[in-house]
Amino acid sequence: MKIKPFWAIMLTIVLIWVGNYMYAEQHKLDHPVFLNHYLDISLENELYIPFYFITNKDDTSYIQLVELGNIRGTPDRFGENEGVEEVEQFGRYSLKRVNIQFDPEASVKPGETVRFNEMVVHFTGHDTKIYPIGQILFQRQKEELDPFAFKSGSVGEYSEARLAAREALTIESVSTVFDDTLQGKFHIKLQSADHAETEQLETVLESDEWSKTKGTDIRKMKFPLHLKMGDWLTVKSYADPSLHALLDVKIDLNGTTEAGELFVGQVGHLHFYPYMTKESIQRVIDERTEVENHE
Repeated sequence: MKIKPFWAIMLTIVLIWVGNYMYAEQHKLDHPVFLNHYLDISLENELYIPFYFITNKDDTSYIQLVELGNIRGTPDRFGENEGVEEVEQFGRYSLKRVNIQFDPEASVKPGETVRFNEMVVHFTGHDTKIYPIGQILFQRQKEELDPFAFKSGSVGEYSEARLAAREALTIESVSTVFDDTLQGKFHIKLQSADHAETEQLETVLESDEWSKTKGTDIRKMKFPLHLKMGDWLTVKSYADPSLHALLDVKIDLNGTTEAGELFVGQVGHLHFYPYMTKESIQRVIDERTEVENHE
């Protein structure tokens, strides 16, 4: 018995549809996936933090509550879908953002720093789940001597802040709270009027702009660095795009004044937002699901 061409075509269409449906179901996320967030947060009265996460394109769930230890946060429900904003679609997935308001004042004591790598999230339509979140720090800002005056700043592929020394001083080290976590992924250069520049330490992800920008990579810099009153110093920073993460980083300039007083000059807040593609979205999903499968 021969199958008529019409029915053969219809059967092919049905088989293709079933195959596509099964493939889509196989690759459907069981729950949202959060990007990494590396945030150095100073406590203030109103504290809103944007969180980025990946969901299925047809997922209409939203966040009710999040918990970082005993610090709770609720979403800013301005706009549609309880404050969840779609940033961009990537095939069957959506990258979304929500602003979470925290009130950690009662939970963090003066002089204390609390650090979190995981966050409990209460979603509608999903089980309450603990999500790896990168690293988030809350700390009360201490009163520190800062002998630098901010002159100017700019952002682009990298950020740049130009400072001037209010008095003669010596910089003995430069650091961030993420030095160990982001080793090789967050780069800093210093450029000053009286310090000889060295060659670029290494090419960073073939970033021509960062490689060519003037200054010395702090990994190759010979400290201490001496500045006279009025001398300028430019602090430049660059985040590896392959992090696919949200960053809020402060750079500490640690040293002593000519009078022998210890100081911590600070450059912040340095914000870096994730640039995502269809490939990087899939990479984040694969990394996260691989971690879960090994837990």
